Amino acid sequence: MRKFLGVLVGAALAVAACGPSGDGGGGVVGDVCTQQPDCVPNGCCGNGTGAVNTSRGPMCPAPGACPAGSPDPTNQTVNNTCGTPYCDSSLHCSVATRC
Repeated sequence: MRKFLGVLVGAALAVAACGPSGDGGGGVVGDVCTQQPDCVPNGCCGNGTGAVNTSRGPMCPAPGACPAGSPDPTNQTVNNTCGTPYCDSSLHCSVATRC
């Protein structure tokens, strides 16, 4: 019985160490943030693929100054306007998918 309990506790600890299930099971991902404006796209003009803290964000052209044909001339979205950077409940930058 003791061996069974030891295995059970070990399995529970291993699952707990994996982090929130919403991140794919790999633990906390993304740059640290404390509020929504802390997170920006990791690429300019809608061409980014993820979210980063503003301290690591790219220097993008002014909103509306992106090259013609850019997915998002406002520099607010990623993945061709299908994702929006935000500060999630674990206080890490993430992308909310909307497509």
